[in-house]
Amino acid sequence: MEKELRDAISNENLSKIYANGFSLALGLGDITLLLKNGPTSVGVVNLSYTIAKTLSLKLQDAIGKLEDKSGNSIMTTDDIKLFLAVSDEGKK
Repeated sequence: MEKELRDAISNENLSKIYANGFSLALGLGDITLLLKNGPTSVGVVNLSYTIAKTLSLKLQDAIGKLEDKSGNSIMTTDDIKLFLAVSDEGKK
């Protein structure tokens, strides 16, 4: 882990946000990301398109490395929603 990231994590003056959901809105020059914890909004992040795309690629790379090392495929919320819908249909 980079020193800058380690320092930020241990800095008590920086806000720490946990999110298990999000919403996106596209603007003319940027993307607005609403972070949620369950039904509660916990933060808003505005990103330029360049940073948003770079972040998405870096996140894909990091998750891909975890999946490769663990041998597990992490399901997306869309995957889980489909799985649960198919499971519920089989019970009817």
